[in-house]
Amino acid sequence: MQPINNREASNWLTSVLTDLHFWVPVAVLIGGLLLLEYIH
Repeated sequence: MQPINNREASNWLTSVLTDLHFWVPVAVLIGGLLLLEYIH
């Protein structure tokens, strides 16, 4: 295994942090859990 380049890691991190296809399900999941806690 080759060590990951810092620039590659930051590019990957930036692409994940700006990817709506990643954040929308996460937000829905967290929102659903908070709603369940609120209901109970």
